[in-house]
Amino acid sequence: MRIFSLLFASIALVMLTMFLIYVFRGPVDPLIAGGIFVSFLSCLIPALLLLKPFEPREELLRRREKARKEREERRSSTNEPRRG
Repeated sequence: MRIFSLLFASIALVMLTMFLIYVFRGPVDPLIAGGIFVSFLSCLIPALLLLKPFEPREELLRRREKARKEREERRSSTNEPRRG
């Protein structure tokens, strides 16, 4: 999901750059400027939506805490000397 979000964000950045160049360079046709800006927004919105987690906040925090505890348990078990 992050790859698609970064792809949409990079396209949105290019569209914003095109819009700014078009507006500052010369005579501006409002229809073309509006079309470029709408293209920018249509790429930015999916990028922001894809970055938003789909899980509720509490469930996300619980899952992260569980993963952290598992990592600590694995780390502590590998640090203990083996008895044989």
